[in-house]
Amino acid sequence: MTTLVQDVPKAETRLHQEFPSEIEDMQSDIHTWICAEFISALRALFSSDPNVAIGGDTGFYWNNQDDRERLVPDAYLIRNAGKHPRKSWKLWEEKSNYPNLSIEFVFEAWSESNSLPEKLEKFVQYQRLGAKEFAQLDLPTETLFAHRLNADGIYVSIPLNENARLPIQSLNAELAYENGLIRLYRNNQKILTLSEAQAELDALRSELERLKSSKP
Repeated sequence: MTTLVQDVPKAETRLHQEFPSEIEDMQSDIHTWICAEFISALRALFSSDPNVAIGGDTGFYWNNQDDRERLVPDAYLIRNAGKHPRKSWKLWEEKSNYPNLSIEFVFEAWSESNSLPEKLEKFVQYQRLGAKEFAQLDLPTETLFAHRLNADGIYVSIPLNENARLPIQSLNAELAYENGLIRLYRNNQKILTLSEAQAELDALRSELERLKSSKP
């Protein structure tokens, strides 16, 4: 089984040490909307779990000698490392503070600008870091697929279930791509995003005000 954090060789000269938390890669509005809505649904699903950290577009660093070795998942779920947000994840420090830290789930949305070597590199590195499940959305073809680590620490494809959704064990939920968004289902119930929940609340308030005003 692969370990979460690689052993880093000692070096006298460190190449980079700033560990920037802001990545300057530009993303389309569609990409940003999909990821933001998906993260909001994940946070709603795990809002009461104090051992789950959820985020996205945050740097994962594993080499304390060189900050150019990093990944920036579009969305992620990490267990046993506290719920507080980070500017970045320096995995050697986090593993020292939280020995049971586990990268449970990562997600990437690919656009036409993402090359095949980039996709393969991230696939291999998430596997090496021990991310238990890795879901990917290919935006040009609107194809959603996922992989799960097997007992040998190798990613194997996750087949669709009888609902034509991806069963993600680490989320105890199913994933589907519907009407331009990544949707989460648990017990066959769709998890609302933050904007959808707010829209429902606004509708209920409007209906309550209408009923009040209609009273004699």
